[in-house]
Order: sequence, then structure tokens, then C-alpha cells
Amino acid sequence: MPGQRTQGVLLRGVAGLPIQVPQELLHCQAQLGPTATLVWINMLALSQLGRPLKIDHLTEKMGLDKLEISKALALLADQGWINDEGLEIQLTVPGHLETAAVIEEPAEAEPEAFEWLVSYYSARVAMASPEEMRKLLYWMEAKALSHEVIAVAIEEMIVSAAHPSFAYLEGILRNWHAVGIRTYNDLLENSHLTKVLGPIAGRRELSPAEQKWKEVFPDELD
Repeated sequence: MPGQRTQGVLLRGVAGLPIQVPQELLHCQAQLGPTATLVWINMLALSQLGRPLKIDHLTEKMGLDKLEISKALALLADQGWINDEGLEIQLTVPGHLETAAVIEEPAEAEPEAFEWLVSYYSARVAMASPEEMRKLLYWMEAKALSHEVIAVAIEEMIVSAAHPSFAYLEGILRNWHAVGIRTYNDLLENSHLTKVLGPIAGRRELSPAEQKWKEVFPDELD
């Protein structure tokens, strides 16, 4: 009848496919955007099927490139929808304390170390935006990565990525954090993780970058 308001269309589920999406995700999908939302749902499906996450497989199935997937994962981690501590990714729902796991106590970053890192990023990549500065501080405080480690990750990104981006940088930081990298010495002891420190680890003399860090932070490389 004209003017009668519809009550909507009833939906029936698909038998045998019991993937349950939390209501919180539906409420936050406008904030997360379609890509991150679908990445989370695909990861949920993989977890329920007992299958591991393979980025190449996900890019193929979703029709996205690795950069888009990396950005989506970074956003999901930043918004609390995944917890990438350790050697596995834990799907979480923000506000559900039982699904969240706090592995490390946040540590306050030294102001001059943070300022140096922002200046380093701006000189090597581009002027750091407020959001990028916030994320750099997050990696220093919440993830306990030293400013030297993040600086090396910046160099690693520059030599490895055709199109350097902050999402790519965070991908490197996630990988290193997952295997226990926290300090510059950790990287020197695991030089196979990085291209830029391989030659440095095999000799005693300081590189120009190390020498600069030594001048700014004389106690860090002792």
C-alpha cells in the first residue's frame, strides 16, 4: 500500500556455514572501512576452519594487493581487532577483556629518543604526520621497541620496498616484534632478519648510522 513502511526482508542463513560475526564488527564497519572489515571476516573464517593465514592466499581470494592487506592488518591492530603478540595472530573484539592479552607493560619513551626518531623518519622518508608520530610512539611505548630498531626498520623499508609506506614499515616491525626483537643488539644478534645490518654484524667498526646514534645516545651501543 502507498505510504506503508516496509519491515525489511527476512534473511535465511546458509546451512553448514556457521561463521558468526560479532555485532560489534557490524557496528564498527563504517569506521574500519570495507577492506579491513572483510579481511577480519576472512581471518575469522580461516580460524574456524583451522587453516593458517597466508597473505598470498588472502590477496588472491580477496582480489587485493599485499599493500592493501598490510594496511588493513595495521588498521585492525591499531583499532584492537587483532592482537599480533607472539607467533600467532589473536582475533579480538574491542571491549571483550577475555579475548585480549597484554604481554608487555607499556613503557614511557624518552622524549629526546622519540624526537630523534621523528626527525630521522622525516629526513629519510617524508615529513611525519601527526598520525605517523602517534604510531611511532605506540611502537616505542606499547611494543617496547627501541628507537634504534625502528630506525633500522626504516632503512630496511627503503631498500626493500618499491613504494615505501608506513604500513610497510609496520609490517617489518610486527615481524621483528614477533620473534622477540626489542633492542639494537637483538638485531645484531639476529642479522639474518635484515639486509641493512648483515654487513655490520660481521665487523667491529661502527657504520656511519651507528656512529651518529653513538653521538646522540652514547650509552646505547656500549
